[in-house]
Amino acid sequence: MNASSQSALTVANVGVTIGDKVILRDISLAVKPGEFVAIIGPNGAGKSTLLRGLRGLGAISAGTVQVFGQSIHTMGDKQLARTIAYMQQEVNIGFGFTALEIVLAGRYPYLKWWQNEENEDYEIAKKYMAFTGVEALADKSVRQVSGGERQRILLAKVLAQETPLIFLDEPTASLDLVYQEEIFRYCQLMCQEGKMVFIIAHDIKLAAKFCTRLILLTGGTILADGKPEDVITTENLEKAYGLHSAVFINKVTGNLDIHTYKAAGTTTRQPSVHVIGGGGSAGTIMRLLHEKAYTLSGGVFQQGDTDTDVALAFGIQAIVGQPFCVIDKIQGRENREKMLAADFTVLSNLYYGQQNLANLEAAFAAPKLIIIEDTAIEERDFTGGKATKLYRDLLTLPQVTVLNSMQFAAQIADGEFKQVCGQ
Repeated sequence: MNASSQSALTVANVGVTIGDKVILRDISLAVKPGEFVAIIGPNGAGKSTLLRGLRGLGAISAGTVQVFGQSIHTMGDKQLARTIAYMQQEVNIGFGFTALEIVLAGRYPYLKWWQNEENEDYEIAKKYMAFTGVEALADKSVRQVSGGERQRILLAKVLAQETPLIFLDEPTASLDLVYQEEIFRYCQLMCQEGKMVFIIAHDIKLAAKFCTRLILLTGGTILADGKPEDVITTENLEKAYGLHSAVFINKVTGNLDIHTYKAAGTTTRQPSVHVIGGGGSAGTIMRLLHEKAYTLSGGVFQQGDTDTDVALAFGIQAIVGQPFCVIDKIQGRENREKMLAADFTVLSNLYYGQQNLANLEAAFAAPKLIIIEDTAIEERDFTGGKATKLYRDLLTLPQVTVLNSMQFAAQIADGEFKQVCGQ
C-alpha cells in the first residue's frame, strides 16, 4: 500500500500511567497525509504527554502507535527521525550557535556519525530558512534574535528533517499574533504539499481558523475529534474548560468565533424575556440578557439581519421573516404569543417602515414592556407618522417603562432589571 493512500499515524487504545496516576486513557485516532490536526484542551489534559508518546519519547503503558503501518517500537532512532520531526515546547540552545547551524542540525538523521554536512544539506537548510523567512539570519547567533525569529528558525530545523510527519508542541507560545499566524500558515502550506502536521495549540480560534481537524482532550481522554465546527461547541467548551460561551461564524472574517462570558452566579430562576428588534437594534440587548442567564426569545427579525445572527449564535428562539417583506399575520400572531408567554418584553430602539410596523403594533400585547429609547421616535419613523402615533399611545400604558441603552445596561449589570419591571 502506498503511503499516500493509508493512515500516516494510527493510534489504538493508548494509555499512559505514571505511578498510580492515569495521565491518558483509551486514546484512538487515525490521521492521513495532508491533514493539519490541532490537539487542544485545558492545562493538565495530557496534550504534551500524548505528543511525546506518539513520537516514542514517552512511556506508553497501553495500546499501540503505528506510522504508515509500522509500530514505532520496532523503528530505530534514525528511522523515527526520518519519519517524524518533533519540535518540543521548550528548547535549550547552546551558546554561540548560528541560525544556519541550528537548522543544519535537522539533517542529522541522514548523516553517519563521522560525516559532515554536504552541499545538499546546506541547500536544504537554506531552502527551509527561506520558506520560514529567516534566511537573512543565517550567520546570526540565535541568542541575538527575537522570539518570533527564534521560533521560525526552530521550525526551519524541523522542516530540514524532511519528514512526512511533523509534531509541534505549542510552537506559538509567547509569540505575538502576527508570528502565531505565520507559523500556522507555514503548517497549512506543508499540509497542502502532503505532509501531516500535529500541533498542540493554546489558541482555540487560531486552531479553528487554520486546522482541518481538532482533537479536544480533557481529563486524559478525547472528548471530541473532528472538523473545527463539530468540536468547538458551547457544550464541549463547557465540559472541557468550564467556559460559558457562544460559538458562531463571524460574518466579518468568515471564521469560527467564540464569545465567552461569566454565567450569572445564581440558582434562582431568571425571568423570561421576549426582545422585539431588527436592523441590528437588539443584538446588544440579547447579549447582555443572555450573559445573565435570562431565558430569551426574539422577533420579528429578518434573514440576513445581524439580530438574527446574534440570536443564532446564542441559541435564542427567534421569529425570522423574509428580508424587505412585510411581517405577515402568522409571524405577528407568533410574536404576540411569545410576549404573552414571557415575564416581560423589551422593545429595542427600532427604525420603523411599513415592513416592520407590525412589531410596534404587537408591543401593545406585552403584559410588561421596557422600551429602549435612544433616538426620538420622529427620527425613526418612515411610515408617514403612523409609527409615531402608535409609539405615543404605547407610552401612555401603565405596564410600560422607558430606558435608554446605558440605563438598561446598568440595570442588567446591577441586577436591578427585575425590580424595574415590577418582578
